[in-house]
Amino acid sequence: MKKTFKLGEYCTGGIIQSIVSEDKTVVRIRNATMQKETIEIRVFRWPLDFFNIEMFLNGLTTSYYASKIINWIQENTK
Repeated sequence: MKKTFKLGEYCTGGIIQSIVSEDKTVVRIRNATMQKETIEIRVFRWPLDFFNIEMFLNGLTTSYYASKIINWIQENTK
């Protein structure tokens, strides 16, 4: 399962993409520019790395968007 979150304006914003594995134990977070150029990809074990995901997302964006992404991950790993 995959969801793309577009944050901010075209020139100043970015894309954060969350990808949940089929067995729902691995979460990949992709950080990209609005032009879809990948900046970084991180892989986390779910739910063991919950805190690390939260810290990583808070480093990329505001706590509002970080919580939206985490909520989406939680809903799709049930």
